[in-house]
Amino acid sequence: MTRRELLEWLEARRPVPPDALRACLAAAVADAELSSPVPLPDQLALLGRRVLGRVAGQPDGGRALALELLAADAFITYAFEAQAERDAAGLAALAERIAGSES
Repeated sequence: MTRRELLEWLEARRPVPPDALRACLAAAVADAELSSPVPLPDQLALLGRRVLGRVAGQPDGGRALALELLAADAFITYAFEAQAERDAAGLAALAERIAGSES
């Protein structure tokens, strides 16, 4: 999936997230190295784990990191949404991949 396709998919989500969160999501996508053969749910989960890793790497960040923490949560939530749209039977496997992957 290209960066543009991923951004378009995010823009199509309803309800639309607040502007600040949308901008944070878009920035994370723009900064990410995307892997084309990776399915959308896994790509979103990977983005979520990367953002969460940045947050966890700044334990003294406090409230300044709240938006990034919300973005990490949104990416993981969207990963499950994308998997449900694609094949709901794969939700458990996605959860296992997310839980078992390393940052």
